[in-house]
Amino acid sequence: MEYADKRAVNQSIIVLTAVLSLVLVLSWTNWRANPIDIFRYLGAEIGSTVGMTVGIPENPFNALAQQLEEKEEQLNEKELTLDQREAEMQGRLFSAGGNIILVLILVVIMLLFFLISVNFYLDYKERKTRRN
Repeated sequence: MEYADKRAVNQSIIVLTAVLSLVLVLSWTNWRANPIDIFRYLGAEIGSTVGMTVGIPENPFNALAQQLEEKEEQLNEKELTLDQREAEMQGRLFSAGGNIILVLILVVIMLLFFLISVNFYLDYKERKTRRN
C-alpha cells in the first residue's frame, strides 16, 4: 500500500470512530440506550442484510432436548393450573372459615358481656347487703 492509501484508511477509521462515538453518546443521553443495546441492534441489522442463517443439523441430542423442553412446558402449565385450583380452594376455605371465626368471636364477646354484667349485679347486691 502506498502512503496515501494508508493515510486515507487511517482517516476513514478516525472519522468512523468519531461518528460511532458521537452516536453512542447521543443515544445514551437522549434515548437512554446503552452501548450494548446499540451494538446488538447494529449486529442484527448487519446480520439481516447479509442474510446469513445458522443452524444445527437434527441429531438425537437435539430431539431429546426438544422433547425435554416440551415436557417442561407441559409441567409448567399443569403447575399453573394446580396453583390456580389451590388458590380457589383456599379462598373458599377462608371465606367459610372466616364466617365461623366471626360467629365464634361474637359468641365470646357476648359471653364476656354477660359475665361482666353478672359481676356488676353481684357487686351491687353485695354492697347493698353490707349497707343493711
